[in-house]
Amino acid sequence: MKQFLKKTPQKRRIIIVLCVIGGVLFFGRGLLSPHPSLEDVPEEVDFNDIEEEDIVWTCSMHPQVRKPEPGTCPLCEMDLIPVEADELDLEENQIAVSEEAKALADIQVTPVKRKSVEKEVPFFGEVTYDETLVKHISADVEGRIEDLIIAYTGSHVRKGDPLFEVYSPSLISAQEELLQAQKRGVDLSEGDLSATAESALEAARQRLRWWGVTEDQIEKIEETREIIERLTLKSPIEGTVVEKKKSEGDYIDQGEVVYTVADLTQVWVTLEAYESDLPWIRYGQEMQFTADQALPGEHHTGIISFVDPIVQRDRRTARVRANISNPDRTLKPGMFVRGQVKSTLNADGKAAFPGHLEGAWISPLYPEVIREEPGECPKSGVPLEPAEALGYISDDSPKNIEPLLIPVQAPLITGKRAIVYVKLADKDQPVYEGREIELGPRAGEYYVVLSGLEEGEQVVHRGNFKLDSELQIDGRISMMSPAEEEEMPRETVWEVEEEFQHQLHDIVEGYTGIVQKLARDDKEEAQSYARDLLDKIQTVNDEMLDSTQQTAWKERSEEKKEAVEGIYKGEDIEEARRFLEEATMALEIIIEEFGLPEEVTLFRIHCPMAFDDEGADWFSDEEEVLNPYFGEAMLRCGEIEETLP
Repeated sequence: MKQFLKKTPQKRRIIIVLCVIGGVLFFGRGLLSPHPSLEDVPEEVDFNDIEEEDIVWTCSMHPQVRKPEPGTCPLCEMDLIPVEADELDLEENQIAVSEEAKALADIQVTPVKRKSVEKEVPFFGEVTYDETLVKHISADVEGRIEDLIIAYTGSHVRKGDPLFEVYSPSLISAQEELLQAQKRGVDLSEGDLSATAESALEAARQRLRWWGVTEDQIEKIEETREIIERLTLKSPIEGTVVEKKKSEGDYIDQGEVVYTVADLTQVWVTLEAYESDLPWIRYGQEMQFTADQALPGEHHTGIISFVDPIVQRDRRTARVRANISNPDRTLKPGMFVRGQVKSTLNADGKAAFPGHLEGAWISPLYPEVIREEPGECPKSGVPLEPAEALGYISDDSPKNIEPLLIPVQAPLITGKRAIVYVKLADKDQPVYEGREIELGPRAGEYYVVLSGLEEGEQVVHRGNFKLDSELQIDGRISMMSPAEEEEMPRETVWEVEEEFQHQLHDIVEGYTGIVQKLARDDKEEAQSYARDLLDKIQTVNDEMLDSTQQTAWKERSEEKKEAVEGIYKGEDIEEARRFLEEATMALEIIIEEFGLPEEVTLFRIHCPMAFDDEGADWFSDEEEVLNPYFGEAMLRCGEIEETLP
């Protein structure tokens, strides 16, 4: 029912009236028999005139009826029952309900409890090279490429494999020096090299080594005493050629890159996490991912080894990386992947520190290096440091206690407020107290409670909206929409720059794309549109708005983003459809305040049967009923109610 609160004030008042009428009908009985007129209903008793020992009579079905003597209820003609006067001394946010009314309204409670719970955080991204295993093969000597042996990217080379032949005057001169040094040494020593000759010969050999000539090639030159005019340069490493920068006949300078080679037996999976998801991501968590397009049905796991400390301003995302072993090279750089982390939450609604890191020693330069004992990093040689010192784990034990949870059906959410009804244990008859609480994140079928409730208290998870309606019937203030928070209706939309209107056009287009895909029962494509729409919302430039408009836009766009995130993260198509209703109402408010671009026409369509006959709207850019809440099952259910130019 939380969507009701996002309606405009005019619509909210209409809905409240309807709810009040519905509450009366729901709690009443004997509606088919004649009833007294409203003029016959006696005035309520002034409890200040009743002595404490006096008895007040009330109706089990209509607790708002109070009489000082027995009789029948003027609304349903049931016999009144006695109740102590002091039991009626309730606060403004409390309501008493008889056992009969409780059963009829099907009011159900559940205890607030601490429990281990996981929040699923979805990602999208791609397979990339392990940057620590990417090497450039450059020319050690200037010259001209005569034969490019490895002629295309994707070739796998081993250490020592030939890469290309080069003609280099400098190499020819170096070979001549080697042969001359060898000849002088032999002549002077008559077969045995002197120390001076040996030193000169070794210097000539070393010069050839610096220029990429191998030991085998040097030995061959000395044995044959012949100069090799076109020298073959060989690979110093093993890997896959991912880039080729030169062709046959090209002239190369010393140090110029010819190939880029990457070892693909280990890769990175680099994913993008939305800024709002970062509280539930920690180093050391296990991550699951799939590459459905290239490797359908295959599931992979990895450990998060890096969370980017910088958020990309244009996308409002941060990179999250896992190092993945890939011995058979099935994961290829560039593959699109979807991943998720099941984050165990602590008491403050954030990700708990991974327990397996307690007592671990980690490399500060290569976080994927984790050891049980202190020592040196095998990659960098720097000393390993305790996980606590690097911030990967904390000894702040209260942070890792289990969170306080309530079912998602328990809170009534209105804007930034969350209301629950708590059953009071110290009353003889059922009494429920409305209470504002602070919610943390949603985790599956639960909300984390940050404040306002205690473990063991009983909260209403079914019938809470009926209780709030009954408060209004009883003449008191609704907890969901207190009078002091009523907003004044806006009569006109703001005039905004054309550039901002174009951005609104992109948002509307993303929304209607989701609607079309849900109408076709295509959850994957609907979530793909939702992902793109999240990017559009995150990157809207609101600098051309004035301060009042910017404040309104930040609030409206956040409501829209939360609803679209629900679609994107939905486990099934039914959950995505539930969040579509919220996205529709958020878009409606945006349209009411910021208008529509001139070139956009939307049709508001209503389905009276959605969500167990509660009914729901959606917007379409086509004058055709294609129901996103039922899809093919009831594709034509709905009626166009309004055209929005």
